[in-house]
Amino acid sequence: MLDSPSTGIEVRDTPRRRWLRPVLVVAVLGGAAWLGWHVLAPSGTPATPPTAAAQPVAPPALTVAVTPARPRALMRTVSGDGSVVAWQELVLAAETGGLRVAEVAFEEGDHVTAGQVLVRLEDAVPAAQLAQAEAAVAEAEAALGIARADLNRAVELSRTQNTPRQVLDQRQAAARQAEARLASSGAARDEARVRLEQTRLRAPFDGIVLKRAILPGAVSGVGQEMVRLLRDGRLELDARVPELDLATVTPGQPVRVLHGAREIVATVRAIAPTVSAESRLGVVHVALPADSGLRPGMFARAEIRAEAPSRIVVPQEAVVFRDGAPSAFVLRGEQVALRRLTTGARQDGVVEVLQGLAEGDQVVTTGAGFLAEGDRVRVAAPVAGR
Repeated sequence: MLDSPSTGIEVRDTPRRRWLRPVLVVAVLGGAAWLGWHVLAPSGTPATPPTAAAQPVAPPALTVAVTPARPRALMRTVSGDGSVVAWQELVLAAETGGLRVAEVAFEEGDHVTAGQVLVRLEDAVPAAQLAQAEAAVAEAEAALGIARADLNRAVELSRTQNTPRQVLDQRQAAARQAEARLASSGAARDEARVRLEQTRLRAPFDGIVLKRAILPGAVSGVGQEMVRLLRDGRLELDARVPELDLATVTPGQPVRVLHGAREIVATVRAIAPTVSAESRLGVVHVALPADSGLRPGMFARAEIRAEAPSRIVVPQEAVVFRDGAPSAFVLRGEQVALRRLTTGARQDGVVEVLQGLAEGDQVVTTGAGFLAEGDRVRVAAPVAGR
């Protein structure tokens, strides 16, 4: 119990009064501090302490490399496949019949030269016929000599009028008949010579024997096949190519022929003038080198290097994918703009751009994968020698 010094009234010190003392002290001190701040603060100053205003900070510029979009004609690959065939294949047949085959002087795969005898037929009968024809020519020549001598005598006598005109006409007619018989016998002799020569089947040009269709002892028939020759040993691949690709193929273009693990360098010789209506495929004749190692009938694949029209190209590192679509960043002042692209062929580190870029656009190459639309960039100085 406490005594109040001012009133002298006795004040009871209860537990509630003891709990409120610290609270009142804190409230009084807080109020004094608030009053002191408002009294001491200069006029116009806000009641709360000022804080520093947040200033916008520009994001750092990424250093990138750029290159201009340029037009360029890319080499595209036109693919086709087909069979290996002969460049020119000749079937040699018998020109005379009824003669026995005496000799076959070759084997399949042999290299032969122009004029070489391949097949020899029995020539006894044709040789006898030639001898008979030559004898007939000799007889006709003798008869012509006699007729001309009689004609000359008749002409001399007619000048002295010792020979009738009728005799002179008869001698002239006899001389013309003798000349005709000589011409006829000469033609028969030439025919006999040709028939004798036909008993020798010769190679018309250099080549390789593809097939032998006759054996010794057989009797030949007119037109009977005896030999198949590959002219000059030249082979080619008849590659079937889609019709839409034929316009880009021209003679002389390089071709890579694939047969298993083997690669052969060849060239386009010609393009067939027609296209199959069923398959819509055209045939490209690819000339194979002599050392290709391929044989007629083999199946091979051809990759033709055809030049495409000139289009805009950019380095492949400039093409990035945004939302699953190919895109590129184009420099616009100090910022970049995202362009959606329609791309075509890729070759030798560049990408063909069908739509989305114009010639001369500065396209970001190095650092393109870290950019977004509107980013600030700094262009790196070009490296000397590039």
